[in-house]
Amino acid sequence: MNSRLPYPRFLCLAALCALLLSACMTSSPTLHTLQPIRQQPLAQDFADSSALILLMPVRLAPQLQRRGLLDRQPNGASRASTTHLWAGPLDEQIGQQVVNNLKDLLATDNVGLYPGPRFGKVRYQLEIEMDEFSGDGHDFTTVAVYTVSDSAARTILARKTFRQTRPLDKADYSGTVANASQALADLSVDAATALLAARRAQPADR
Repeated sequence: MNSRLPYPRFLCLAALCALLLSACMTSSPTLHTLQPIRQQPLAQDFADSSALILLMPVRLAPQLQRRGLLDRQPNGASRASTTHLWAGPLDEQIGQQVVNNLKDLLATDNVGLYPGPRFGKVRYQLEIEMDEFSGDGHDFTTVAVYTVSDSAARTILARKTFRQTRPLDKADYSGTVANASQALADLSVDAATALLAARRAQPADR
């Protein structure tokens, strides 16, 4: 009777080996973060100013709210990768990147993410709505609407659409992330220029 015992044991061992082999063959997803891009100041208007610039939470279009990096398909649809993911929420990564960019471009540390310093007196408010932020294997396209407002006067000073399509340096996800980072640097230049125009039109801090 004991001669039959090794067979079920063999089956259990084979099943365990197959499970371990399957686990080894399943690779973990690759996580991506936007790359910091240092830029020279555009001007010194904000350098000695106490005016606080507050970036509100970035609003993403529905297709951008998924964790996977997006691939635009020839039919215009978007497909989210299951193996290449943003390391953290994309809206938070974009917000932090833009804040850091604006600090460089405006030569001031008085730029913050919402809700900002508890007792800070906000002079300018920046809002960003990201409608497109994806590649198709050849190009990377960014479409965003940004709004600059005077918080004290409760008025909109500028509302503009930023559109850009950049050829990918590398036709892979690392190229997508590099171009996404550069696109945010360029968007930040646009927003910084609008903030400088607002500052020069209303030079007195309130």
